[in-house]
Amino acid sequence: MKNKALTALEPLIGQWEYTMYNAWFLESMDTKVKGFTTIERLHNSFVIIRSSNADKKPEDIWVIGYSDPQKKYQMFYYDQRGVARIFNMTFVGKRLFFWREDEDFYQRMTIDIKSDGLHSVAEASEDKGKTWRKDLEMTYKRLK
Repeated sequence: MKNKALTALEPLIGQWEYTMYNAWFLESMDTKVKGFTTIERLHNSFVIIRSSNADKKPEDIWVIGYSDPQKKYQMFYYDQRGVARIFNMTFVGKRLFFWREDEDFYQRMTIDIKSDGLHSVAEASEDKGKTWRKDLEMTYKRLK
């Protein structure tokens, strides 16, 4: 990758099948939703993540970049509801951290890179980070 700061994201590049579960907004906490995610380089300067449900209908898109002057990562998020958000991002070892602290509410998410795939947990806080609720969990299995 031309942007050397993004080389740490190379283990994410590929096609994945995901399972979403423990999501408070689904029918029940036991409901599992399957889908697909493609993670690829965009112009050797960004990492783009596109997810779709099992019917291949687009769900969301993330674009991760690194600002050399600010020395920080950011992730731009957009989903089929028309929601657009900007997250800060960092990583330690094989764990990526995303967070935002906006007026509507705070969000945070981790993605762990494991030998058998990826695991993510997303949480939200409606009281500026005093208490957190789990939004969802996802596991990702590499397809290629």
